[in-house]
Amino acid sequence: MPRSSERNSKLRILTCAAELFAEKGFTETSVRDLAAAVGMKGASIYNHFPSKNAILTHMLEDYSTHNTSNFEVKNIVAILRENPTTEGVMACFQLTFPPDRKEYYLKILCVLLQEQLRNPIVRKYMSEQFILRTERNTKAIIDTLKGLGVIRQDTDPDYWAKITSSLLYSFSLRFMLGIGDNAPAFHGMSMEGMLKSTFDLMFEHCGAATVEA
Repeated sequence: MPRSSERNSKLRILTCAAELFAEKGFTETSVRDLAAAVGMKGASIYNHFPSKNAILTHMLEDYSTHNTSNFEVKNIVAILRENPTTEGVMACFQLTFPPDRKEYYLKILCVLLQEQLRNPIVRKYMSEQFILRTERNTKAIIDTLKGLGVIRQDTDPDYWAKITSSLLYSFSLRFMLGIGDNAPAFHGMSMEGMLKSTFDLMFEHCGAATVEA
């Protein structure tokens, strides 16, 4: 099979897998289900991936690769120089989703939230990469804001990074446990709302014009 055709087939499998895993669950989705969605015979899936676990692992690798490549300092600086506010910070977090494949990565995120406690592959990914990446990205934002003189130089990136990752992880647990509706919230707030409130608080207490008592 030509390489371009093989890449297209793998992409189609991964796209369909992300959708099925998010909607039905990883365990509940069979290779036969996936093959039917892709338009292949069941055995043909194994020509591209040796197992369903291999498909999931590849999806998580995709998520990590694009998350890292899009969240570059130059992109963060460009956004925050133009809009050094909470809205600018939220725009930076949106860099993790490539516009051309946003739905695919959102589906993977949904799989992460749903499978994190029952699937060892996802659990390992959450503990070793997802949380640490959130902290790293938050630190990059804080350091950029300090470099632009928007917040004080004594602002601790580690402190705000820990708060951010803890909020996201707590929210993901709430999502996975099914507390609330499909957009669960703490005290009536969405995940985006919680992040906005966190960075509003940071700007309030750590803004360059803030004078310590």
